[in-house]
Amino acid sequence: MNAHGGSPGTWVCCHLGAREHYAIPRALHRAGVLGTVVTDAWLPPGAPLGRLSSRLAERFHAELAGADVRALTARLLARETSWRLWPRQEWDGALRRNQWFQRQSVRVLSSLRGDHVVFAHSYSARSIFKLAKARGWTTVLGQIDPGTEHFAIARRLAEDSPRFGPVPLEPPPRYFHEWRDECAMADRIVVNSEWSRQALAHAGVDSEKVTVIPLAYEPSLPYDGPLRTYPVAFTRSRPLRLLFAGTQSVVKGVPVLLEAMAALRGEPVTLRLVGQRGMRIPPELVPTDSVEVIGPVTRSDVMRHYRECDVLVFPTHSDGFGMVQVEARASGLPIVSSRFCGRVVEDGITGIVLSEVSPAALTAAIRSLLEQPVLLSRFSEAARVRRAFGIDDLGAALLTAVPA
Repeated sequence: MNAHGGSPGTWVCCHLGAREHYAIPRALHRAGVLGTVVTDAWLPPGAPLGRLSSRLAERFHAELAGADVRALTARLLARETSWRLWPRQEWDGALRRNQWFQRQSVRVLSSLRGDHVVFAHSYSARSIFKLAKARGWTTVLGQIDPGTEHFAIARRLAEDSPRFGPVPLEPPPRYFHEWRDECAMADRIVVNSEWSRQALAHAGVDSEKVTVIPLAYEPSLPYDGPLRTYPVAFTRSRPLRLLFAGTQSVVKGVPVLLEAMAALRGEPVTLRLVGQRGMRIPPELVPTDSVEVIGPVTRSDVMRHYRECDVLVFPTHSDGFGMVQVEARASGLPIVSSRFCGRVVEDGITGIVLSEVSPAALTAAIRSLLEQPVLLSRFSEAARVRRAFGIDDLGAALLTAVPA
């Protein structure tokens, strides 16, 4: 390794946020090819700045403690103060943060020597890739969502279901204009699901560049709880406990889930909605005896809900992957999911994949579990014993997609 932070062929990760618990740089670090991580915030345990911002407490991973991490923490905190003074419109904050992070990353990358593979996430990679291409470096775009197709689907669903709230405000045109530049400059585009690959192809992105690599997940501690047990039959005193975790929105399928619960009214089934509210929920669809609306919770609380519930329900219309599926599976929790996300569920083995995202299809799936609790026992056991896609697998897949 040279004095400027890299040897030929090492990877540089421009990592805005703590996305996927730093899975990409961790995978590359294990594989021995990580040169530098540029990130907006990094607070090792005991760092003085941690006292100024409790929300940054999780912006660290012990596995990268010995890596070359170039953090922008102090600059970020100073910049956030000025951002708060600007009159803001929807998306303004995200756009300003993305542009600021790219400028700061370019300053760091300008000091590096040698040949590198540069990884950056979509919507925050354009300036980074411009510098990388000028130096002849390889560029890898980590696509975080299904792109323009996702927003088109969200718009259509909101227009079709006005009682759940107004159509979400979409990003300004430059958001996707710059994204298309990123796609054009990327030598490789990594998506997390076949659904995202299809959506990018529909948007005109060169399919030859796109590689599907699932999200990797390894819990900080192995699940050591008891085997999940289910009753012979569900009753009012022991109902089937459904869990939805994530942003409560139309595109995530929450209206479909609420309508399925309405169709099952009177059956021994309850639902917890955990996560940020991103839609209007009509009061008549939230009977107090069967549906509990819970707001945002801490990561440890999400894990508690996984332990306390019987099945995760994830009827999304469009999702780049759906990390909650991986976390639930690691907890031995069966899943009912759609096909418009990452393929975590093995239909009929670890859960149920819906034939379509509709109240009728979801009602039928839930009713099958109500009538055959033994299915849940089988799904849970399979989720525990079948090997999941881990960090080492992610590293191998990245190096296969972008060979030295």
